[in-house]
Amino acid sequence: MMPLIPHFTLAAALLVAAVSPAVCADTLPPFKPYVDMKTFMGHIVAPAAAQIWRVNAIVIDAQGEHDLSPKSEADWEQLVSAAAMLAEGTNALLIPQRKRDRDWNHYVRKLADAADSACRAAEAHDLPAISAVSDQLEGICSACHRHYKLE
Repeated sequence: MMPLIPHFTLAAALLVAAVSPAVCADTLPPFKPYVDMKTFMGHIVAPAAAQIWRVNAIVIDAQGEHDLSPKSEADWEQLVSAAAMLAEGTNALLIPQRKRDRDWNHYVRKLADAADSACRAAEAHDLPAISAVSDQLEGICSACHRHYKLE
């Protein structure tokens, strides 16, 4: 009679090999963009960034000044969602077909870091921090747009 330990070890090794990332990675489709850059920016990046920029906005109308910074839990949750969408959107900017030149990843990384900071600040309901990130985000986006002559 054969001992059970070698059979169990062999079965475990085969199971690990069957589900290992190296084996599964070959079955995953490659990342690819589904929309062009203008559409991606207009529907993903810009709306998310606009929500973050809004924290510093003041509207003046016939009734007076209105500070647009978050006030309610729903306002903060909307800000968290926008920051998370922006942060995750930076991953899609790194799809190889979207890369414009050797500086592309530098700009995307700066955007990702700012979006991550915005997300953490929004989750903490930290208005001064999200306000600072909003200003930082303006500079990052402007620099990228200048570099790629999008203004």
